[in-house]
Amino acid sequence: MRVVLLGASGQLGCDLKRTVPPNVKLFSLTRNELDITLKTNVETVLENLKPDIVINTSAYVKVDKAEEEINEAFKVNAIGVKYLVEICKKLKITLLHISTDYVFDGKKGKLKEPYYESDQPNPLNVYGISKLSGELLIRNYLERYYIIRVASLFGKAGASGKGGNFVYTILNKAKAKQPLKVVNDIYMSPTYTLDAAKEIWKLLLEKREFGIYHITNSGYCSWFEFAKEIIKIAKIDTDIKPVSHTEFKTKAKRPLWSPLSSEKGIKLPHWKTALDRFLKEII
Repeated sequence: MRVVLLGASGQLGCDLKRTVPPNVKLFSLTRNELDITLKTNVETVLENLKPDIVINTSAYVKVDKAEEEINEAFKVNAIGVKYLVEICKKLKITLLHISTDYVFDGKKGKLKEPYYESDQPNPLNVYGISKLSGELLIRNYLERYYIIRVASLFGKAGASGKGGNFVYTILNKAKAKQPLKVVNDIYMSPTYTLDAAKEIWKLLLEKREFGIYHITNSGYCSWFEFAKEIIKIAKIDTDIKPVSHTEFKTKAKRPLWSPLSSEKGIKLPHWKTALDRFLKEII
């Protein structure tokens, strides 16, 4: 199996490289090496490498900045994806594309139920709308595709587009004895990129049915509960205060509830177990 990985320097990209199965020939390309918004370049590279599968982890992920940089968000998350769709269709390549829990509006919070693959998306911000646009382009124009929705990622590499991740931020602030205020009314599914990467390879090797899949660690929590668990496992003595999301003024409206779960038989370890393994690796 020949696979081209786009966005190879991101958290998920790095762990996809770490976990590549022995029978896969992987070609890893960072955004600097191949920008998906440059259609001719992408087409030339894919024609030369002749992959069976393209994994696209490239994305514009700056949620608040996207409210102002609308063109930039859509350029990467929609137009770049459109180019990939056209090229993959022409060259008969399967596309595996990474999407997000932010395609949902959080209204299932009233039911305290996670979002499943069959739930109707309704994004609240430009970032979410741009990611859903990419999904729709894939679903409407390709037959051979996997759309993988992930959420609240943490991994060894940090998030290249954001500069670190939540776990590193909490650890650094806690070690520096900085006062910690963390929102206690936004709920999500923390996901270890190593676990997600292994499941993505499994899905491809098993040649699962094409379509949408939610790949997150099991369970859900608020960002405050997540931060408390980080400090507890790391054994750092520091004060942490729960606050409402209204204390942090953000340009982008966020869903207050976006835990994901799969109705397609995918079950990853609980997020607490995953966090414990991750922290033991980095501390």
